[in-house]
Amino acid sequence: MRAAMEFSSPVLEDLVPDLSREEQLRLQKQFCDHERIWKRNNKSPPLLSPRCWERSRDAFISPHVHNALRHYNARHPGAEFDAVKPLMQCRVGFRDQVWFHLNFWARRRSSSSGSKVIIKRFFAEVHYKPAAASAAAAVPPLSQVVIPIVEVCTIIEEPLSQYRSSCAFCPADSTFCTPRAPRNSYVETTRTG
Repeated sequence: MRAAMEFSSPVLEDLVPDLSREEQLRLQKQFCDHERIWKRNNKSPPLLSPRCWERSRDAFISPHVHNALRHYNARHPGAEFDAVKPLMQCRVGFRDQVWFHLNFWARRRSSSSGSKVIIKRFFAEVHYKPAAASAAAAVPPLSQVVIPIVEVCTIIEEPLSQYRSSCAFCPADSTFCTPRAPRNSYVETTRTG
Protein backbone atom coordinates (compact mmCIF):
# COMPACT_ATOMS: atom_id res chain seq x y z
CA MET A 1 0.00 0.00 0.00
CA ARG A 2 2.92 2.34 0.66
CA ALA A 3 3.92 2.23 -3.03
CA ALA A 4 0.44 3.39 -4.03
CA MET A 5 0.66 6.37 -1.69
CA GLU A 6 4.10 7.39 -2.96
CA PHE A 7 3.24 6.92 -6.64
CA SER A 8 3.43 10.12 -8.64
CA SER A 9 2.06 9.94 -12.13
CA PRO A 10 4.09 11.61 -14.89
CA VAL A 11 2.50 14.17 -17.18
CA LEU A 12 1.35 12.88 -20.55
CA GLU A 13 3.88 14.90 -22.54
CA ASP A 14 6.75 13.00 -20.90
CA LEU A 15 5.30 9.63 -21.94
CA VAL A 16 4.61 10.27 -25.62
CA PRO A 17 7.99 8.96 -26.91
CA ASP A 18 7.41 5.59 -25.20
CA LEU A 19 3.89 5.12 -26.58
CA SER A 20 3.06 3.09 -29.66
CA ARG A 21 2.13 5.08 -32.77
CA GLU A 22 -1.52 4.08 -32.37
CA GLU A 23 -1.59 5.37 -28.77
CA GLN A 24 0.08 8.63 -29.88
CA LEU A 25 -2.55 9.19 -32.59
CA ARG A 26 -5.36 8.32 -30.17
CA LEU A 27 -3.99 10.81 -27.63
CA GLN A 28 -3.65 13.54 -30.26
CA LYS A 29 -7.26 13.01 -31.39
CA GLN A 30 -8.47 13.09 -27.79
CA PHE A 31 -6.73 16.44 -27.13
CA CYS A 32 -8.13 17.96 -30.34
CA ASP A 33 -11.65 16.76 -29.50
CA HIS A 34 -11.48 18.16 -25.95
CA GLU A 35 -10.13 21.50 -27.16
CA ARG A 36 -12.80 21.78 -29.87
CA ILE A 37 -15.62 21.01 -27.40
CA TRP A 38 -14.22 23.37 -24.77
CA LYS A 39 -13.93 26.26 -27.25
CA ARG A 40 -17.46 25.67 -28.50
CA ASN A 41 -19.07 25.47 -25.04
CA ASN A 42 -16.96 27.73 -22.83
CA LYS A 43 -16.03 31.34 -23.07
CA SER A 44 -14.38 31.51 -19.64
CA PRO A 45 -11.23 29.65 -18.50
CA PRO A 46 -11.69 26.34 -16.62
CA LEU A 47 -11.76 26.41 -12.80
CA LEU A 48 -8.93 23.86 -12.51
CA SER A 49 -5.91 23.76 -14.74
CA PRO A 50 -5.71 20.58 -16.84
CA ARG A 51 -2.57 19.42 -14.97
CA CYS A 52 -4.18 20.01 -11.56
CA TRP A 53 -7.26 18.06 -12.63
CA GLU A 54 -5.06 15.29 -14.08
CA ARG A 55 -3.04 14.92 -10.85
CA SER A 56 -6.22 14.77 -8.78
CA ARG A 57 -7.74 12.11 -11.06
CA ASP A 58 -4.52 10.07 -11.08
CA ALA A 59 -4.31 10.15 -7.27
CA PHE A 60 -7.84 8.76 -7.03
CA ILE A 61 -7.32 5.98 -9.60
CA SER A 62 -3.76 4.90 -8.61
CA PRO A 63 -4.65 2.63 -5.65
CA HIS A 64 -7.05 0.66 -7.87
CA VAL A 65 -4.39 0.40 -10.60
CA HIS A 66 -1.86 -0.94 -8.09
CA ASN A 67 -4.34 -3.56 -6.84
CA ALA A 68 -4.93 -4.69 -10.43
CA LEU A 69 -1.21 -4.85 -11.27
CA ARG A 70 -0.45 -6.89 -8.14
CA HIS A 71 -2.98 -9.41 -9.43
CA TYR A 72 -1.50 -9.39 -12.95
CA ASN A 73 2.10 -9.67 -11.76
CA ALA A 74 1.26 -12.56 -9.42
CA ARG A 75 -0.08 -14.52 -12.40
CA HIS A 76 2.72 -13.62 -14.80
CA PRO A 77 6.03 -14.18 -12.96
CA GLY A 78 8.95 -12.91 -14.99
CA ALA A 79 6.71 -10.60 -17.01
CA GLU A 80 5.84 -8.09 -14.29
CA PHE A 81 4.74 -4.54 -15.06
CA ASP A 82 4.94 -1.26 -13.14
CA ALA A 83 2.24 1.40 -13.35
CA VAL A 84 3.08 4.38 -15.53
CA LYS A 85 -0.14 6.39 -15.80
CA PRO A 86 -3.78 5.86 -14.82
CA LEU A 87 -5.91 6.82 -17.82
CA MET A 88 -9.53 6.57 -16.78
CA GLN A 89 -12.00 4.77 -14.61
CA CYS A 90 -15.71 4.07 -14.48
CA ARG A 91 -17.31 3.04 -11.22
CA VAL A 92 -20.70 1.77 -10.25
CA GLY A 93 -22.40 0.42 -7.14
CA PHE A 94 -23.42 -3.18 -7.75
CA ARG A 95 -24.51 -5.82 -5.20
CA ASP A 96 -23.55 -3.56 -2.27
CA GLN A 97 -20.01 -3.15 -3.59
CA VAL A 98 -18.20 -0.51 -5.63
CA TRP A 99 -16.94 -1.87 -8.95
CA PHE A 100 -14.29 -0.16 -11.07
CA HIS A 101 -13.35 -0.54 -14.71
CA LEU A 102 -9.90 0.90 -15.29
CA ASN A 103 -7.66 1.71 -18.23
CA PHE A 104 -4.03 2.48 -17.45
CA TRP A 105 -0.57 2.36 -18.93
CA ALA A 106 2.19 0.15 -17.54
CA ARG A 107 5.77 -0.65 -18.51
CA ARG A 108 7.48 -4.06 -18.27
CA ARG A 109 9.95 -4.17 -15.36
CA SER A 110 12.63 -6.28 -17.00
CA SER A 111 13.83 -5.11 -20.36
CA SER A 112 17.18 -5.06 -22.05
CA SER A 113 18.88 -1.69 -21.71
CA GLY A 114 19.30 -1.33 -25.48
CA SER A 115 15.71 -2.02 -26.48
CA LYS A 116 12.98 0.61 -26.46
CA VAL A 117 10.36 -0.15 -23.84
CA ILE A 118 6.86 0.35 -25.19
CA ILE A 119 4.18 1.27 -22.71
CA LYS A 120 1.20 -1.12 -22.76
CA ARG A 121 -2.46 -0.27 -22.12
CA PHE A 122 -4.29 -2.42 -19.57
CA PHE A 123 -7.94 -3.02 -18.71
CA ALA A 124 -8.93 -4.12 -15.22
CA GLU A 125 -12.14 -4.83 -13.35
CA VAL A 126 -11.79 -4.42 -9.58
CA HIS A 127 -14.36 -4.41 -6.82
CA TYR A 128 -14.12 -4.09 -3.08
CA LYS A 129 -15.74 -6.43 -0.61
CA PRO A 130 -16.24 -5.33 3.01
CA ALA A 131 -14.10 -7.39 5.39
CA ALA A 132 -15.78 -9.85 7.76
CA ALA A 133 -17.41 -8.31 10.84
CA SER A 134 -14.91 -10.00 13.17
CA ALA A 135 -11.94 -8.50 11.31
CA ALA A 136 -13.55 -5.07 11.22
CA ALA A 137 -14.07 -5.12 15.00
CA ALA A 138 -10.29 -5.28 15.57
CA VAL A 139 -9.73 -2.10 13.54
CA PRO A 140 -10.43 1.43 14.77
CA PRO A 141 -13.97 2.52 13.82
CA LEU A 142 -12.82 5.29 11.46
CA SER A 143 -10.97 2.82 9.26
CA GLN A 144 -12.84 1.34 6.36
CA VAL A 145 -11.73 -2.24 5.87
CA VAL A 146 -12.26 -3.55 2.35
CA ILE A 147 -10.74 -6.41 0.39
CA PRO A 148 -9.85 -5.67 -3.24
CA ILE A 149 -11.01 -8.39 -5.61
CA VAL A 150 -9.61 -8.30 -9.13
CA GLU A 151 -11.92 -10.00 -11.60
CA VAL A 152 -9.66 -9.35 -14.58
CA CYS A 153 -6.50 -7.48 -15.46
CA THR A 154 -5.30 -7.86 -19.02
CA ILE A 155 -3.15 -6.14 -21.63
CA ILE A 156 -5.14 -4.43 -24.36
CA GLU A 157 -3.28 -5.44 -27.51
CA GLU A 158 -3.27 -3.34 -30.66
CA PRO A 159 -5.14 -2.57 -32.79
CA LEU A 160 -7.18 -0.81 -30.12
CA SER A 161 -10.17 -0.59 -32.48
CA GLN A 162 -10.90 -4.27 -31.81
CA TYR A 163 -12.13 -3.38 -28.31
CA ARG A 164 -15.43 -1.92 -27.18
CA SER A 165 -15.56 1.64 -25.86
CA SER A 166 -18.37 0.89 -23.38
CA CYS A 167 -20.08 -1.88 -21.48
CA ALA A 168 -22.99 -2.24 -19.04
CA PHE A 169 -21.02 -0.27 -16.40
CA CYS A 170 -19.21 2.28 -18.56
CA PRO A 171 -20.56 5.15 -20.62
CA ALA A 172 -19.61 5.21 -24.29
CA ASP A 173 -16.25 6.94 -24.65
CA SER A 174 -13.99 6.67 -27.64
CA THR A 175 -10.89 6.61 -25.44
CA PHE A 176 -11.91 3.76 -23.10
CA CYS A 177 -11.07 0.18 -24.13
CA THR A 178 -13.12 -2.72 -22.75
CA PRO A 179 -12.50 -6.36 -23.76
CA ARG A 180 -15.21 -8.04 -25.83
CA ALA A 181 -14.78 -11.33 -23.97
CA PRO A 182 -17.91 -12.76 -22.34
CA ARG A 183 -18.11 -12.49 -18.55
CA ASN A 184 -17.42 -16.20 -17.91
CA SER A 185 -14.10 -16.10 -19.80
CA TYR A 186 -12.49 -13.59 -17.43
CA VAL A 187 -9.58 -14.59 -15.27
CA GLU A 188 -10.45 -16.25 -11.97
CA THR A 189 -11.48 -14.03 -9.07
CA THR A 190 -8.75 -13.50 -6.50
CA ARG A 191 -8.09 -11.39 -3.46
CA THR A 192 -5.10 -9.10 -3.54
CA GLY A 193 -3.22 -7.23 -0.87
